[in-house]
Amino acid sequence: MRQKKENARRLILYTLALTLAIITMVGTARAQFHFGVKGGLTLGQVSSVPEFFLQGFPWKTKTGWSGGIFGSYEFIKGVHVQPEVLFIRKGARLVDPEYDFEARFNFDYLEIPVLFRIDLELEGAAAVPSIYFGPFFSFNRKANILMIDPYSRETEDLKDDIEKAEYGIALGLMFIQKWGPGHFSVDARYDLGLTNLLKPGVQWMDSIKTRTWTFMIGYSY
Repeated sequence: MRQKKENARRLILYTLALTLAIITMVGTARAQFHFGVKGGLTLGQVSSVPEFFLQGFPWKTKTGWSGGIFGSYEFIKGVHVQPEVLFIRKGARLVDPEYDFEARFNFDYLEIPVLFRIDLELEGAAAVPSIYFGPFFSFNRKANILMIDPYSRETEDLKDDIEKAEYGIALGLMFIQKWGPGHFSVDARYDLGLTNLLKPGVQWMDSIKTRTWTFMIGYSY
């Protein structure tokens, strides 16, 4: 298991190194650079071992938000490298309808995706569709459980139990349209977390990995 984690880390680091090399060697001569901001909604879930935190109470989707900045380098016509820096809230929730109880597991990250974006030029289309994929690296900023019942709201800090960093793969679809002096964009992506968030020795579960849908709008120059 440890060897698999090391191999995954090396693969992501090699991908990042290749990205930087492409920008350095080719970008100066051919790249078109755009800079922008984006933000939107997250739908968080988790994959865990065992499957249930409490037997009979499956994980449910939790809403959150995401936002940040991004750049885009077109180093070949229609092919871009798109690094981003985002704040993103991940997690999941548990619900006991019988007692009107809800537990929200909140994991807040500073996330750095390095995406490869391919534009799909369609003749006569008002907006340009694009597909993208690439690794992301995240640094945990906050981890807690918010417990809500009809009489109280209590928060329990989890940061001592959660790993400081997470990595994974992002896959998505984007639509870009010329709007004023810049470009308006709408994108949807799926973050597949590959890191067990729990530190060694934590016994309340064997593993938790994030699964997050993100929907954002953005504007770039």
